[in-house]
Amino acid sequence: MPSLYSILSPLLSFLTVVSIISTTGLYVYPLLLNCSYPNPNAPFRLLTLADPQLEGNTSINRYASSPPWLRSLRQFRKTLDLWGNDHYLAHIYRTLHTTIPVLTGLLPFLPQGIPSPTHVTVLGDLIGSQWIDKEEFNSRGNRFWNTVFPTARRLPPRALTEAGKIPKTIYPLIQWPDTLINVVGNHDIGYAGDIRPDLIQRFEETYGPVNYGFTIPFPAVNISKTVDGVSKNITINPSLRIVNLNSLNIDSPAREFDIQMQTYNFMNKVFSEDVDWDGSVGTVLLTHVPLHKPAGVCVDPPMEKYYEPKYGSLLREQNHISKGASDMLLGELFGIRRVGEEKIEAGKEMGIIFTGHDHEGCDTVHWYSKNKEEEKKDGEEKKEGEEKVWKSAKWEEKVGKVGQGEKWVREVTVRSMMGEFGGNAGLTSAWFDAESMSWRFEYSTCPVGIQHYWWTVHIVDFITMVLAIVVGIMAAAGADGSKAKVPKVVVTKTNGSAKGIKEKKLQ
Repeated sequence: MPSLYSILSPLLSFLTVVSIISTTGLYVYPLLLNCSYPNPNAPFRLLTLADPQLEGNTSINRYASSPPWLRSLRQFRKTLDLWGNDHYLAHIYRTLHTTIPVLTGLLPFLPQGIPSPTHVTVLGDLIGSQWIDKEEFNSRGNRFWNTVFPTARRLPPRALTEAGKIPKTIYPLIQWPDTLINVVGNHDIGYAGDIRPDLIQRFEETYGPVNYGFTIPFPAVNISKTVDGVSKNITINPSLRIVNLNSLNIDSPAREFDIQMQTYNFMNKVFSEDVDWDGSVGTVLLTHVPLHKPAGVCVDPPMEKYYEPKYGSLLREQNHISKGASDMLLGELFGIRRVGEEKIEAGKEMGIIFTGHDHEGCDTVHWYSKNKEEEKKDGEEKKEGEEKVWKSAKWEEKVGKVGQGEKWVREVTVRSMMGEFGGNAGLTSAWFDAESMSWRFEYSTCPVGIQHYWWTVHIVDFITMVLAIVVGIMAAAGADGSKAKVPKVVVTKTNGSAKGIKEKKLQ
């Protein structure tokens, strides 16, 4: 019958191989999946994460009505699950922010598609509920900064002016690769009908302001341009505007009018900025609730719910911001409505929008075009109107739907980084193209896989480690048969005397 050691030893060898391969794959997954920034050499590289939704004691205490032994078992399992979820999310951030950039920097023969990001954003729903008390809110905040994003930091509280802008003199002093641009989500402060001053205050104290913007300057570009038939050398100073907007109380009815006006005052200041619309200025809008689009474009269709009249009919929930609010943002923020379409040259990428909220993710194009829908009234066909409207479609349908010369903006609803949705992360590159005199924006994704993969790898690692200790102890005790055996000597007498003693060694 084979010994226990002879069974465990080859099992250890097998698990060691499995553990090494699976752990290596988990910790360098972006290289194995060929993840890359669309342009790794771009001067602006945005690591985009969405909807981590950290849970806490509310999910643990839901088992209070169970029998004591079952309650303890379930609470232990949920506590372990929360611990693992925090480290799973941390693994995504750490791998794309630090591990792979450092590894590829040390080993130049590896694919160089993921250098360090220049900026990092988390697109709202940092925690799982806006209704938790202050103690639980602080607990999740500590987990967010100390476990999920342990090397990151929040925006310095004195970095903003009263207008919600980071001054150009302050911007270079901020360590942007490590400073998170945290967007506020509905699970952080609620929708317009829920938002209270204390909810805004505790979010800003823990994660940063809900409304702010800044401009990133880039090196000047010298180009040759023909003006009135004369070729002239022109110096262009490209820049990017980053706008972090609280879209949760844009629509009405809102619970707190003053808080809603803070958002509108911020938007009006951004809209009124003196911007060169020649293509040298690009705009990146970061917000939580996606812009309006017809049903079928994304997984979540347009939807608004309101509280009962006795509670003021306040806005209770929404999948998208309203059509009017979307048109306002698109028109004002990207120049169409602010300065007129005719002043923006054709073929210019005016910017890009990043949103969260829809956990499945979505990629959309919004374009400004004539309303070509025809209607019949009183038996007569209505002719096509000259009025232009904003339309929306899936990004992959852009070529067939957006006409030549029409102005368009891309919106990426970033798929959630939660394990249920594959631990997704977005990789964005932006650079100024001197030939087209326009900014270019490209986006790609890099999912680690569901959380079960992370758990399986580490459970196998743990079992392998324990088995290695057991096998090592057994080997030291001689269970492997390598320890030399001491021969036994048996003495026998012949004829009852010492004479003729015979020795027999027993092995």
